[in-house]
Amino acid sequence: MDLQVSVVLLFIFLTGGYSLKCYSCTSLLTGSCELKVETCPDGITKCASSTIEKTIGPAKVTITTKGCLDKCEPGTGGTIRCCDTDLCNAADGVYKGSFLLLLSPLLFYFLFQ
Repeated sequence: MDLQVSVVLLFIFLTGGYSLKCYSCTSLLTGSCELKVETCPDGITKCASSTIEKTIGPAKVTITTKGCLDKCEPGTGGTIRCCDTDLCNAADGVYKGSFLLLLSPLLFYFLFQ
């Protein structure tokens, strides 16, 4: 009986709060940035990745921002993607290329049949 109580108490005391981890960075003009791991503060439940593209004269400027976010609301002039698992805001290209990646085996099957 003492062992069972000890195990229950051990789990209660060793079970800490869960803190979400997100990649964070802000790019300047290039669209790419150096990712750092950030532990989100209490109450923050989403990781976000936003991209804003603007044309300044003849140049097209892309600004990417990643980090912790408490609310996921669409912004103006760019795209925002939110997720709620650890380090889920790493790559933006996955959304664009995943459809082609899924169809490529089918394409090779028909081409090399």
